[in-house]
Amino acid sequence: MSRPQKRSFNRPQKQTGQRRGNSKANKKKLAPAKTLSGISAFQDAQGKVSVWPSERRLDAQTAVLEHLAAFFEGGRIYPEFEVKALMRAKVSLDDLPMLLGELIDREYLRHDEAAKTYWRATGRPTSLPPEPVIPEPAAPEPVKPAPVRPLTDPSDG
Repeated sequence: MSRPQKRSFNRPQKQTGQRRGNSKANKKKLAPAKTLSGISAFQDAQGKVSVWPSERRLDAQTAVLEHLAAFFEGGRIYPEFEVKALMRAKVSLDDLPMLLGELIDREYLRHDEAAKTYWRATGRPTSLPPEPVIPEPAAPEPVKPAPVRPLTDPSDG
């Protein structure tokens, strides 16, 4: 049995070498600022983060969060006022609590609400930092009793 021939319905024929995905002209080019290598598309002229990437750009959000987390020293505990001051120096967005929440949710920072302190997570995923070692207080020196003198009876005299 032979196959019936396909009808062309006046469709233009594809030229060889212009298949989808094989042509260099068909590839989308990204501007250098919007590649994953940097976050300059999300910074203002002073280098502060001024734009939060959309939900579709998770890779860009991760790059911004890694950029911000790099300003926190590992092994150091930051009080809340210092974290907010550091964030204001590096971010020009109005929604700092959202950024702090993202840093904590994605485990770049840890937070102790009771003590109002933050610290940089050491690895991803992280665990809580080890409990601080508190040295035992030195035992007080024993009190030496005063030497006992024999009682003398005044009537022995």
